[in-house]
Amino acid sequence: MCSQVAFGQGAVTPATNRDSNVVKQLFFAGLREKMSENYVVASTSFNKIVGLDPNNHAAYFELANANLRLDKLTEAEQNIKQAIKLNNDNLWYWRLLGEVYKRNNNMPELISVFNQLIRLDPENDGYYFDKANALFLANQLDAAKKTYDEIEAKFGESRDLINAKKRLTSNGSASDSDIVKLLEGNQADVKNYLYAAGLLLQKGNDPEALKVLVKAQQLEPNNFEINLALADIYRKQKNDEAAFASLKLAFESAEMPLTEKVKIIAALFPKLNQPVVAKNVTEMSKLVAEKNPGDAKALALYGDVLYQQNKLKEALAQYQAALKLNEQVYAVWEQVINIQTLLGHYEDAVKVGDEALTIYPNQASLYYYMAYALYKTGKYESAQSNLKTSLQLDVENKSLQAQIYALQGDIYINQNNFQAAKTAFEKAISTEPDNYLIMNNYAYYLALKNEDLVKAAKYAETAANGMPNNPSVIDTYAFILFKQQKYDLAKTWIEKALQNNSNKNGVYLERYGDILFMKGEKDEAVIQWQKAKQAGNGSEVLIKKINEKKYFK
Repeated sequence: MCSQVAFGQGAVTPATNRDSNVVKQLFFAGLREKMSENYVVASTSFNKIVGLDPNNHAAYFELANANLRLDKLTEAEQNIKQAIKLNNDNLWYWRLLGEVYKRNNNMPELISVFNQLIRLDPENDGYYFDKANALFLANQLDAAKKTYDEIEAKFGESRDLINAKKRLTSNGSASDSDIVKLLEGNQADVKNYLYAAGLLLQKGNDPEALKVLVKAQQLEPNNFEINLALADIYRKQKNDEAAFASLKLAFESAEMPLTEKVKIIAALFPKLNQPVVAKNVTEMSKLVAEKNPGDAKALALYGDVLYQQNKLKEALAQYQAALKLNEQVYAVWEQVINIQTLLGHYEDAVKVGDEALTIYPNQASLYYYMAYALYKTGKYESAQSNLKTSLQLDVENKSLQAQIYALQGDIYINQNNFQAAKTAFEKAISTEPDNYLIMNNYAYYLALKNEDLVKAAKYAETAANGMPNNPSVIDTYAFILFKQQKYDLAKTWIEKALQNNSNKNGVYLERYGDILFMKGEKDEAVIQWQKAKQAGNGSEVLIKKINEKKYFK
């Protein structure tokens, strides 16, 4: 309707009939795209028109309308001002300029616009009320009072006028509802509602913002921006059910950019340990994957969510599907090899590693993953070769270097070359001194060999203090203290290991019994050995300890 009125005002006739026909074709093409909400394409058509016919105010109006829809407020303001310059008496032009100033929160200019609207339509009381409201928001209270007096003189008393005057005299400053009322204007507009909600949220008035967004949602239930804003408010209110319901509505929109969906899901990763979050994020990422079956990024995102929940087989399927669509995403290759290794599919990991290396021959971490898979399949020399290549390719990544040296140590252990293993582990620790897991593993190897127990105890203690909630690391320290015959201290640490182990580990329980036996608490030791057996530890030595009620190595 607006565009037809504007066009009916009559654009200045272009110089030639040929140009005139082109302008008409472009104009109606632009209107057609506008009706389909293709505002970018529509603005292209209207830009071409003003290039051909600089005096075509209707085209400037439509161009301003498109830019406003695209949130290009500066361009919209320039366009509509040009339209008004060419045709000062078009009501629709002034109304659109008013919408721009509302969005800009430019009250002084908005007041001027309402003066023009009153000039053009002096019998419309809505423009007077809007002007008074704008004056009120601009803190021009005397001018607002004069406008209300003008309304009374021209249109008589009314309930709206009485309420407006009360508001003016009661608090003397603009309320949040005044802001909403002005932005809402004479016709409901989703963009204005969103802007109003944004202002209210900035002021910390979430309840009022929620009301505005609910109104907006009634106009456009599938508008992803509205649903995202609603989700944000519900999240602040700790209403997880409503927040995720709104998020899901937003995610179902094809208009919501995939990058935005990825960003939101990634932000929720740290909370995946919460069942409600895990359930909903899994559903949302699955929805993204189903809606974008040809997008590797969407499939990998679903894979990431599954991986974070330790659903390794399901995650692997998503990553493999992503690789079929796009082989050029290195992180996905790495995840596939990582999962195959975790699942014990070492031969598959080696095959995938070979494929990945044909695409990424200079990725140091890829050679490390390959080396680990080769090590687990007993191909020690090939594993060592890959580790040397990895070291050469990345001389900056200290964490990776430490892992490489540690894996070299593991390989040397399996080759019965303990001296070379010790050298490798020492390099690993000096490269990354706060890698407690490497320290723990090295200390355990030393203890098994009964070599340098003082050094082993030092490393084990550092690791246990660095990872106080890791029962395996704590158990290593207790084991070494036991070897050093420091039974009281060993008892303290093995009890900590058991406290941090909810699944009653039979090895820890056996160790506890060993320590108690050496402390002279033989009956209690037998009880712990029996618990170890019940927990699934069926070693021959343990059975012998129970039967003969004495400690055996």
